[in-house]
Amino acid sequence: MYITNLQKTKPAATPDSLATDQIPVSVQWLLGEPEGAPNFELRYITFPVGAATVYHEHAWEHEVFVVKGSGKIKTEAGEQAVTANDAVLLLPNEGHQLINTSTDETFDIICVVPKGTRTFSCQCG
Repeated sequence: MYITNLQKTKPAATPDSLATDQIPVSVQWLLGEPEGAPNFELRYITFPVGAATVYHEHAWEHEVFVVKGSGKIKTEAGEQAVTANDAVLLLPNEGHQLINTSTDETFDIICVVPKGTRTFSCQCG
């Protein structure tokens, strides 16, 4: 067994691909391969006001649980508003974008991805 705490987990370094004038999205990898997880990795992502991922897709599914704030998830089928306590399944190869729609608070999510898929693309501001 391995136990950690969000408050003790340092945010991952901001990807070099982000311009210096962009607001970094905070990604905290809570559980994963380094901690001994054999199949999945758990991350906590905080989107500041105005932040979003780029529209993207990948070969794996991932599950998203909204912890705080409000946002929307854009897919080929359209846009769907999400708020705290919503859970979302994004299927393999399903194009998607997560967007903080709040004007005054962060949009915080928990996201589960397969081990070995530590990627993250965002645009902010």
